[in-house]
Amino acid sequence: MYYALLGLALGLAVRTGLPGLIVLLVVIVLFVRSTLRKRDQDLTPQNDLEKWIFGSYANWALYNCEYVSGNSLMPNYESTPILLGGRRGPYNSPEQRQYFLNMLDSPWDIHSKRELLETVEYMSVGPGIRKCLTQSDRAWELCRCTQLLAIAFRLGWISRREMVRRSCQVGKIIQRTFSGWQEMSESFLARCLQWMEDPSPGADQRRAAHKALWLRPDSPYNLPWDFPLG
Repeated sequence: MYYALLGLALGLAVRTGLPGLIVLLVVIVLFVRSTLRKRDQDLTPQNDLEKWIFGSYANWALYNCEYVSGNSLMPNYESTPILLGGRRGPYNSPEQRQYFLNMLDSPWDIHSKRELLETVEYMSVGPGIRKCLTQSDRAWELCRCTQLLAIAFRLGWISRREMVRRSCQVGKIIQRTFSGWQEMSESFLARCLQWMEDPSPGADQRRAAHKALWLRPDSPYNLPWDFPLG
């Protein structure tokens, strides 16, 4: 449809001059907005950069994708789809939006874009990361920053481009902090199991997700650790 409108607007611009150019400009703006909206609605990582970023919060994402309250069955994390923000679509549906809002409310006590970005800054370059004494604590702070940015994207609080940009800033800190995927993922898992009060069904599922990420042929852990985060 937009291609047809572009053709009509271009013809009008040739015939009428300035009024036609204004119409053409409006159609171009609508076309670009539609293209970006469709791209944002595709939750699959579009390139290795987005896949690397996903890897920084992959354990949470796989677990979150399959989480069903009260379900005691062990999901097959080796086939769980890799999706930005972890949760299955459709993108920004009322149900998914409420799911993420509830998650931010408890335990995060986050209720706005501003509060979320302030939390990311606190945990990545502020007192949150500076007070960490162990690698597990550092992984817990830093990996949850990219997780929060993915949630902000899923809520429509930030664009896909801003999510990637801010996640790259955190990702560079993650790269400097850990020696590779193994140290990062094992450090995160150790702190996660402590938070989930292991032993528990949730803790077992986090272990299963961790194991699956090392077995999947499409795992982000197959990417170089020092992948350039531009």
